[in-house]
Amino acid sequence: MNDDHNIFTLSNGIRLVHRQIQHSEIVHTGYMINVGSRDENLVNNGVAHFIEHTVFKGTAKRKAHHILRRIENVGGELNAYTTREKTCYYASGLKQYAERAVDLLTDITFNSVFPEKEIEKEKKVILEEIDMYDDSPEESIYDDFYALIFKDHSLGFNILGTKATVAELNRRSIQDFIFDHYVADKLILSIVGDITLKQAEKMAHRFMDKVSIPASNNIKRQLPETQKKFNETYTKDFAQTHCIMGSRAYGRHDERRFALSLINNILGGAGMSSRLNMAVREKHGLTYHIASHYSGYEDTGIFSIYFACDEKNLNRCKDLISRELKKMRDIRFSEKQLEQVKVQFLGQMAMVVENNSVHMQHQARSLLDFGYVQSFKEFMESVEKVTTGDILEVANDVLHPDNISSLVYEDEKE
Repeated sequence: MNDDHNIFTLSNGIRLVHRQIQHSEIVHTGYMINVGSRDENLVNNGVAHFIEHTVFKGTAKRKAHHILRRIENVGGELNAYTTREKTCYYASGLKQYAERAVDLLTDITFNSVFPEKEIEKEKKVILEEIDMYDDSPEESIYDDFYALIFKDHSLGFNILGTKATVAELNRRSIQDFIFDHYVADKLILSIVGDITLKQAEKMAHRFMDKVSIPASNNIKRQLPETQKKFNETYTKDFAQTHCIMGSRAYGRHDERRFALSLINNILGGAGMSSRLNMAVREKHGLTYHIASHYSGYEDTGIFSIYFACDEKNLNRCKDLISRELKKMRDIRFSEKQLEQVKVQFLGQMAMVVENNSVHMQHQARSLLDFGYVQSFKEFMESVEKVTTGDILEVANDVLHPDNISSLVYEDEKE
């Protein structure tokens, strides 16, 4: 455990993770729940995200407008998000209002009443959100790629749900999902800022001791089956051709994830000097944007490359990308080259974790995923252990041509 973090468990089983940052005027507070679209089914797909929207619509003691103004009126921020495996409700504001934030977040997380009128109104909002994403190819192509690569598995579900499933959600299905998944061992309250442990404990006891939720749900996530390689083309009404190439990869408990993270950074990570950006954009001018991504989940992952280009340049772009992947598989890095890659990657990560809001979310996520808070020092040590042989081995696994699938959005022909 990192000595900077304090973790304690309340009598109801809910855990608090706290880190004091002295001389910081802002306190970041959030509830992280180990539930997302992966935990849904074909009938209630979209319910986790729907709940994230509707908890702001009223509790037993607060109307919707009171919830929104409670933090914003003192200059703070109140927000939430849903991913495939997590839901987070969080607030940031001046430290003198930290108690107000814990009170409000606890209220919306555990005491929301989900009025039927608000549910019906929010359905319209989310249907508009679905349309918005459908009009954004750089967003929707990932959803379609996930649906193909995780075929018939909930990891392939759209986080927003479908128009059909959202339309069928109701107060009962929402409350059933909360009862099943908002349980003590899957839920963390995280606080980062200039708040002492004694102050954090006092707030937690005051607002959380009366919360009564099940200790556990004993629901185990199922590993998705391996799918055959695919090369799909969808016709869409977009000005450009969009393409995503990728493969299944490693989950967050697999030590090979550190080597893959470095490979991702080399190929298409942050910065203009990535290999794919240099080869496809800078050298040939074939695309405005190209990037790679690695996402690790509980028991699997995805490595992907996305770009958009003129239709006539699609095959040329794919050929250039394939060449770069082959270089990663065939050419061993020198020790000096690998050291430079590590320096760049760790420097980028260090700038990210300097953000205290990010750190608040990290310590909650880490506690849920690993049972302890992984320090940046530990992360650095894991990255430093990666060898040139590890890079070559992982590249020949994840980037092997037999494993790389693709999805293309091409313009509808008149």
